[in-house]
Amino acid sequence: MTTTPETQADAIVEAVGGPDNIRTATNCMTRVRLTFVDESKIDDDALKQVPGVMTVVKVGEQYQLVMGGGVDKVRAAITDRTGAAADGGGEAPSVTRGQPAGNPFSRLIGVIAEIVSPVIPALLASAFVKIVAVICTEIVGISDTNSTVQILHLIADSLYYFFPAIIGWSAARKFGADVAIGLIIVGLLMNPGLAALFADGGDPSFLGLPLTEVDYWGSVLPAVLSMWVLSHVERFLRKVVPDVARSIVVPFVSLLVVAPIAVLALGPLGAWGGRALVDVFQSLYDFSPILAGALIGGTWQLLIIFGMHIVLLALITVPNIATFGRDQVIMTHAASLFCQIAAGLAVAARAKDPEIKKNAFTLSITSLLAGNVIEPVMYGVNIKYRRPFYFVLVGGAIGGAITGATFAGTTAPVAFSFYSIPAYMGAGFAGLVIGTIVGSVVTFALTYFVGFDETLKNSQRTGDRVA
Repeated sequence: MTTTPETQADAIVEAVGGPDNIRTATNCMTRVRLTFVDESKIDDDALKQVPGVMTVVKVGEQYQLVMGGGVDKVRAAITDRTGAAADGGGEAPSVTRGQPAGNPFSRLIGVIAEIVSPVIPALLASAFVKIVAVICTEIVGISDTNSTVQILHLIADSLYYFFPAIIGWSAARKFGADVAIGLIIVGLLMNPGLAALFADGGDPSFLGLPLTEVDYWGSVLPAVLSMWVLSHVERFLRKVVPDVARSIVVPFVSLLVVAPIAVLALGPLGAWGGRALVDVFQSLYDFSPILAGALIGGTWQLLIIFGMHIVLLALITVPNIATFGRDQVIMTHAASLFCQIAAGLAVAARAKDPEIKKNAFTLSITSLLAGNVIEPVMYGVNIKYRRPFYFVLVGGAIGGAITGATFAGTTAPVAFSFYSIPAYMGAGFAGLVIGTIVGSVVTFALTYFVGFDETLKNSQRTGDRVA
């Protein structure tokens, strides 16, 4: 039987207890992310055996089906079978049933990941436009005063200027809030007129309550908090406002109530929370770039397993680039991506089983050519044979330490690969290259000479052992 997104969706829906058991269905670049009404109905073994599913990772209430490319088509097919709306207009883009489970922290991480995931294609698109602009000036030799180059930079930088609105759009869809009203509220936070109120020592207030001057450039949490509150206000109003007046009264009252709350409290609170997280990582980096690089580089692949890397990229990398023009902190994980490929190639070189050799080599090259989308080699080879993955963590820590020591940075939120080198050029680039080479060589050597257990070839495809 031919495997298609539709047949994969059918198998997934059947394995999880039917369409009525799926509460939410979203996707990022490589994973279909599902939450359920009743997890006891899920057949874990059947889910892991669905064609195209590399592994299943459970993070809090969320099941993440790692599938590599084409996940958007599979997710769309799943939502077709669950009756989910395809886009905004006040409705969430995926079906939502029941109440979420799990502890508050895991739920928060899961919610932010679901909100950020639809934005990733825009992040990558803007990053590669920035790379084109850098190539024009640094390699082709076009002057940075050239208007075409300047417009390319403006295209890329527009992401950071309007990032709160983009996040607000996604958050409104996630929470089931009116997208248009949500964008007006986030637009208030970004409105230059709001900042102008503080000019020349101004002390603005609303109904006698003082406003706080905040820079929302590249922020995430203010929009998320505002859309969450908006969704609850709208739900309450829909219950109490008569049908005949609902289309006018609900959006009007929602905007009149939530917009002031956003500018008075939610926006500043979210900005403070996001800044605090950035400051924690920045303080570690300022204390010791080598230590910070080793910790981030050595744990990044574990964060990928749990899907938390997306959250850190959105909450730290994007604000750093928006504020300082480059990120030196989170990007210390860059070498670890090549360490995954090095481990896979070492497995291919050492293995005696021809099938293992072929599979390891194919998945390693696939990840390399895919711009270091490392899930294929990570789940298909390194985690399966266990030791190679542990050696990736060692190599990533060494590479991260060297990268941190040289203050390397990136000007775009894109994974380090041969395609994205221009984004990483500049101060510390040589150190990044050295760190990547050293980390990869260490990973390859450990995997090749220490070895691994080939009898794990037919082990079940799951990330639970490592997680």
